[in-house]
Amino acid sequence: MKARRAAGLTGAIALLAIAVVFGLLAGGVRLSPADLVRGVGPSGETARLVASLRAPRVALSALVGCCLAVAGAALQALLKNPLADPFLLGTSGGAATGAAIAAVAGLSPLVSPAAAFGGAVLSSVAVAALARRGGRLDLQRLLLAGLIANAFFSAVLLAVFSVASGQTARTMLFWMMGSLADATASKVLALAPYVAAGFAVLLAFAGRLNLFAVGEENAAALGVDVERSKRIVFLASSLLTGAAVAFAGIIGFVGLLVPHAVRAAVGNDQRTLFPVSAIAGAALLVAADAVSRAAFAPAELPVGAVTAAIGAPVFAWLLLRNP
Repeated sequence: MKARRAAGLTGAIALLAIAVVFGLLAGGVRLSPADLVRGVGPSGETARLVASLRAPRVALSALVGCCLAVAGAALQALLKNPLADPFLLGTSGGAATGAAIAAVAGLSPLVSPAAAFGGAVLSSVAVAALARRGGRLDLQRLLLAGLIANAFFSAVLLAVFSVASGQTARTMLFWMMGSLADATASKVLALAPYVAAGFAVLLAFAGRLNLFAVGEENAAALGVDVERSKRIVFLASSLLTGAAVAFAGIIGFVGLLVPHAVRAAVGNDQRTLFPVSAIAGAALLVAADAVSRAAFAPAELPVGAVTAAIGAPVFAWLLLRNP
């Protein structure tokens, strides 16, 4: 088992390294690895300049992918539902709506993550309330409640977009489609504390989530404060989702696909699943963003479109596999 976990961690790190190189080299201006390493002459100087401009985007996409993958893994463990995901449960839509309202209100961009977090928490609480039956969370109703929340928040975003103009309209479009085009070093530094805080909390509760797998009553008998743990994990997942959406818009399916793939590789121990999912999620989004830049260069696809193109058929396969 230890060898399996070590192999999974090593594989995720290798994928991230490959994705980072691809992210630095791919785009409207294609770079040569030799020029980038050598760095001499006109081509080498150009390579270093372009790579320095792409580096913040690669870093931001890695952090956002980490947020979404870990949040998805935590929600799947908490709800004991392999189809749980921040996008499908409406958390991303709530976060985008919160950030959009902050932008329309003219608040500072530094407030956007907090507003997105508030929207994510509100959406999560509403979905949980809709999915409750007899005082307990009905997992069969959970996805339906998420679809309702997504429809509502999409309507709110479209309404705001239809009456907005200028920069506000571009901001709305950015959050609705998902994009990393405006990545800067300052945004990377601003997002990093949210990632560190959310990931640290979830990692600290990973052992408790392992006990949830045998049932909440058994976990309580083993000394776990079940309700408190559920609230904290829920809030930490919302924090990661809200921060990711505030800086990159709505990007779907990362939180669904990555935990499934990692779970198949390293097993169900959340103490291993969370860090490996963080690395694999970073690798997936860095690679997806590179594809979005390179596929139709110099035009650029929204990265959310790339992840959806990958995620939708995989999600359909999962549904067919689990009738």
